[in-house]
Amino acid sequence: MKKLLTLLFGLIPINIIKIFLLRTLGHAISYNSYIGFGILATKNIELKKHSKIKHFNFIKVESLILEESGFIGSFNILNGPLTIFLEKHAGISKQNKIRRSKAPISYGKAELHLGENAIIVSNHFLDLTKSISLGNNSILAGIGSQLWTHGYYHADFGKERIRIDGEIHIGNNVYIGSGCIFNPGVNVANAIHIGAGSVISKNLELSGMYVGQGLRYIENDLGTIQSKLKKVEGFNLVEQVYTK
Repeated sequence: MKKLLTLLFGLIPINIIKIFLLRTLGHAISYNSYIGFGILATKNIELKKHSKIKHFNFIKVESLILEESGFIGSFNILNGPLTIFLEKHAGISKQNKIRRSKAPISYGKAELHLGENAIIVSNHFLDLTKSISLGNNSILAGIGSQLWTHGYYHADFGKERIRIDGEIHIGNNVYIGSGCIFNPGVNVANAIHIGAGSVISKNLELSGMYVGQGLRYIENDLGTIQSKLKKVEGFNLVEQVYTK
């Protein structure tokens, strides 16, 4: 019922009335914040002063937290059982897709966490099967990058395959150019620049500039992959899942 009323109140065009009604539902929303016209079906909303959610967003998440001057631009899709937490002056610009599947495909909790002044620019895709964090003053720039927190490895023959999940953590003062692809379980240290079109398949630990690598062959098989990972058990998932 709270989600339904939040959705209905979120469609009210007059901001101060919208905020008043949302506050009656228990949402912690500053009267100095702004919520545009869009779909807002969220259990918990916390908006600090000068935070903004612009028009024409589809936001259907468990929890949405914007610290002072945090912002969400227009035409974004934020969908799934996850938490969105934006620290001061952090923002998600426009036309981004951020999504997470429900159980029994996903399990546990997941959060998108942007540090102070961190920005996700436009037309990016983030898979929140597991959590993703972007540190202070970091930017997912340009367009068309993909951050994946799950992937698959197939057996050499037959139908068997396993899913491999892993959180993505990006440090402070990191710049990511257009069209980059992040694989599950990757950590990026502070003060790193990643050139456009790069595939990030392993941890980046030394500060500096990184650019895409040439395609190479890696000898592997399903059994070897499984032996290096930890199997996820106890969640009644729809498939075999391992974590990095």
